[in-house]
Amino acid sequence: MSGRRHLELPVVEPGRHTYTQSELADRFRRRLARIEGADAMRQMVTFVYERSSIDARHLEEDIETVEAQTGWYRLVNAATLSLAQRTLERLLRPDLPADSFDALVVVSASYAGFPSLSRRLQSALGMRLDAQCYDLTGLGCAGPTHGLHLADMLITSGACQRVCVVCADVMGTHGESRVHNEPPDMSQLVAHCLASDGAAALVVSAEPTRDDCISWEGCRLDSRLWPNSLAENDFTASEDNQPLISVGKEIRTRLLDELRPAVEQANPDTTYFHPGGASLMRQLGAAFPALVPSLDISSEVLRAHGNIGSASVLWVLHDAWKAGRAFGPDLRLVALGPGIVSTQLHFTGVRHSN
Repeated sequence: MSGRRHLELPVVEPGRHTYTQSELADRFRRRLARIEGADAMRQMVTFVYERSSIDARHLEEDIETVEAQTGWYRLVNAATLSLAQRTLERLLRPDLPADSFDALVVVSASYAGFPSLSRRLQSALGMRLDAQCYDLTGLGCAGPTHGLHLADMLITSGACQRVCVVCADVMGTHGESRVHNEPPDMSQLVAHCLASDGAAALVVSAEPTRDDCISWEGCRLDSRLWPNSLAENDFTASEDNQPLISVGKEIRTRLLDELRPAVEQANPDTTYFHPGGASLMRQLGAAFPALVPSLDISSEVLRAHGNIGSASVLWVLHDAWKAGRAFGPDLRLVALGPGIVSTQLHFTGVRHSN
């Protein structure tokens, strides 16, 4: 099948409950006060949280419910489903009903188990029973580059005419669910400080679904696993079966060397980055001054929402779109995924009709 593919403005949705970063820091310090030998790390909480450049983060469930839970696995799954469903319900409308999609692509690192999240959403929203369902897991912030690429391939191949993509992660709920029985290390503290709940949903189609759309002719996904980096992230559980999240410091020390080949080819007017962390944004801005206006949008998403996982770069795209930024003729979405994996989704022949 030939022809252009079309993308609507993404719908973005935070977790239902918003907490200031200072409030979350206070709660974390109180938890650590009960743990023997945690005084040094407890003092580091203030240092790390104040330098995070984050004002607020979100949780799908209120924090009292999260702290009182006795089954964090089910709580995290339920929160992921709730957030994804709320976001998709905002995407749907009379001229874009649930049964109009040929496929549903769900991107989530926080949902685990089966039936899959895509099948639960298919049933809850009344999508066609023969709709193709795909679940992309374990991709972290690089999830949307893969999800959009899959949607493009489904339409380009002629398998589908209209594909719904939803990215939903509740990394904040996962982190806040932990009962600490021993002091966290610095990689866990940094990850805990960033993690937030958020989602984004969009429609990719062979024909425009609204007047205000981005369309493209070509779509290419470039990805590269950083050598010897698989231990830099962890989003699983600890030995005492408590939710665990960690981010290694080598991400910051290797960032420029690993990203430079791709970034040097980027168009500063039409390249957007996921907000992985304030230090990452500062490093990129210092090394590539022309990218600062785009990085400012990423930094603002981080400030207002924290790291919202797979929704991150789509949230940046949404805010750039609402701000009237240009998108053609090339558009690049750059994101880092756990591993560490660098991904760049490159659209060519881009037009923005509005």
